[in-house]
Amino acid sequence: MTLSKLFLKRFVPLVAVVIIIHISLVFLGFFDGTFKTIVVLDVLLFVVFGAGAILVSPGLDKEPENFVNRFLILTTVQLLAAMSMLAALAYLKMPDMRTVALQFVAVFVVLLALQSFFLVKGVKNSNTNG
Repeated sequence: MTLSKLFLKRFVPLVAVVIIIHISLVFLGFFDGTFKTIVVLDVLLFVVFGAGAILVSPGLDKEPENFVNRFLILTTVQLLAAMSMLAALAYLKMPDMRTVALQFVAVFVVLLALQSFFLVKGVKNSNTNG
């Protein structure tokens, strides 16, 4: 199996699991915040990380020298997208903005760490095997 398919097969379902766990914890009352807003933000996070994975994965099988550039561009675009979502919420003056923003940033950091781990591990393994 190619590195790009392996990455997509492992990472995208893991993103869905993390987001479903977060939504479930909010629904069950373990975390505060407006449920509807958190669901919308989590779905947008899934779209950002899913699209990022789909866009970066074809380049994983090509030149490993360009991996660092692709990785930095991907994380920068994802961070800008996430902060834009929070800026939009701040502009709308949500009453529980602090709670929602803290949870959003926490989920974002977890997903970014998982993405980084899978990308770096996959490229490292392909370089040692190939």
